[in-house]
Amino acid sequence: MAIRWLLACSAALIACSAVSQDEIPGPAVGERFPHTLEAPDQNGQTRTLADLYGDNGVAVFFVRSADWCPFCMRQLADVNMRLDEFEALGLSVVTVSVDEVPLIKAFYDEQAIGYTMLADPNGDINEALGIRDLQYPVGSAQFGVPRPTLYVIDTSGTIRARYMEPTFRTRPDLDVVLPELESIGF
Repeated sequence: MAIRWLLACSAALIACSAVSQDEIPGPAVGERFPHTLEAPDQNGQTRTLADLYGDNGVAVFFVRSADWCPFCMRQLADVNMRLDEFEALGLSVVTVSVDEVPLIKAFYDEQAIGYTMLADPNGDINEALGIRDLQYPVGSAQFGVPRPTLYVIDTSGTIRARYMEPTFRTRPDLDVVLPELESIGF
């Protein structure tokens, strides 16, 4: 009896944690990605979406911080460990955080990151895309951070997939994301 109750509670929690596509703020699947992502990378070089594509597109992870957010740091390391799986799909990987360049550079070097990390310290990109976490008001130290979001954009600039989590404690599950991307032709 206790096991059934635990299983039922677990299923309810999983169902509640997912965000339906209709509830996801920001640009939708099928739309053209509306931002150039012009921002400095971990080396301070200005990059844009146009120069970040892999053969088939790019997976762009929007995270809070590579410096102070343990959930983000774990996600960034997990993505790095699975980088070869994204590359096998012809996708490059890019992350955008509200950190300054020296902070993402330190994380990049410490973790031997193999993908591009972009610095958006004021959260301007998150605001422009409509993915800023609204629970943090102007003046808050966390103002400008995104909700955990992943956009997968093909080389024509069209959003082919998007994933967003309802809380900063969870991240898109790569064990779900990667097979889904393969199933839609990446």
